[in-house]
Amino acid sequence: MNKKHKRKASLLFAALLAAAGTAMVPSPSVQAEEAPAAQDKYQTIEKLPASADQPTKMQSKETFTWEFDPIFFDKSTGRSYYNAHTFDEERSYERTIYQDADGQWHSLEEGVSVNWDYELGAIKLWRYGFGEGLSELFSTLYNPSNEVATTGVYWMGSDDNRYGLHFMKNYYTRQDTNGYWYSSEYILLQRTEDGVVREVGRTWHRPLYYPVPNGKVLVQQYSNTAKMNELLIYDPVSGLMKHLVYASLDYYDPPSGRLLVNYNKPGRPIAVITLADGKIRPATEDDWQEFNRLLSEKEDAAPRPNASTKPPADLQPQNLPVTPIQIRDQITARATIGGKVVYLSFAFIQNGRTMIPVRELMEQAGLEVIQQKVKVNSSSFTLKGPGGTETVTAADSMMIGDRLYVGSNVLKRIGLPVQGMNWNP
Repeated sequence: MNKKHKRKASLLFAALLAAAGTAMVPSPSVQAEEAPAAQDKYQTIEKLPASADQPTKMQSKETFTWEFDPIFFDKSTGRSYYNAHTFDEERSYERTIYQDADGQWHSLEEGVSVNWDYELGAIKLWRYGFGEGLSELFSTLYNPSNEVATTGVYWMGSDDNRYGLHFMKNYYTRQDTNGYWYSSEYILLQRTEDGVVREVGRTWHRPLYYPVPNGKVLVQQYSNTAKMNELLIYDPVSGLMKHLVYASLDYYDPPSGRLLVNYNKPGRPIAVITLADGKIRPATEDDWQEFNRLLSEKEDAAPRPNASTKPPADLQPQNLPVTPIQIRDQITARATIGGKVVYLSFAFIQNGRTMIPVRELMEQAGLEVIQQKVKVNSSSFTLKGPGGTETVTAADSMMIGDRLYVGSNVLKRIGLPVQGMNWNP
């Protein structure tokens, strides 16, 4: 990697450390606590402004020339969402607005937008500056019927997205034996029905997950041993994966259980696989036309707004009433750390140890974190707890998305031992 690339990787790692919070690791030998009550599964962290009477950065009687781009039409509420954008001499502005079923216009809070998540089949809320797009771990799903958005990890495998598979990025810098530099890898995660989350593998290539009607998951991931893409079937109940074929997935049709696959080896024809009986045959022109039709129907699951709902040219989004949205965190587990109960938005077991985000420790247990330095392939920071101070290097920590994780042995030395751990099912 050239100097410019090295510096970019170093700056990215530095930015993530500064924004992260931190995380910690409980010992695998700790005693489980009493199961948390149902109300412990969520924690409200903020509420967005309720009306345009609360001034925003741009609220003004001044008239701006806005441009409007359609986002999607929500069938459940009859809302037509649009992205509004404009600029003045100093900066540009964006707002997400919508027309409700009664024809009235509203705005979401500045810095908040929505889109349709095809994999989860739900509305996803984006809060710019929160690192959600960077981490590829947390998503915030929005229910406009009660104006509640829930931030959590949503799993591919069960109908309610409570258990199954997920992946996240681990940011780091290292150099392999060929002299190439790498700045991230994907960590493959599994959550079982009892709520326990475990790391089950790693890859440099982004995996793909598709729900199968029988409750299983179709997985495309890079095989580090075969050095090519592999399709597998994952059973979230047993936790086992079954090899299907070495190929890349072009399209999957859940109702018929058919796959359109592209073999990794050149010269082999694109094929159709039927999951029910495992039969494989070359794809025909009729297959191509049918799969294209099915793909078009899938995209219609979140149709564009009708032309009749296009915002009027003189609409001023900055003066519209702002829809109140309550944002809450899912609670993955509850731990007793340093004598205090700490609610965890995410945790997972890795090689027999449980990884816990230190950001929750900073907010709930009084942990202090000070960044010391950042270099290519090296970083150090200081953790200060009630029992002392410890300098931690990259060898003792992990950067997962936009969050930092460290070992429970370090936390014990600074007076924050992990004394109990319980998972929310």
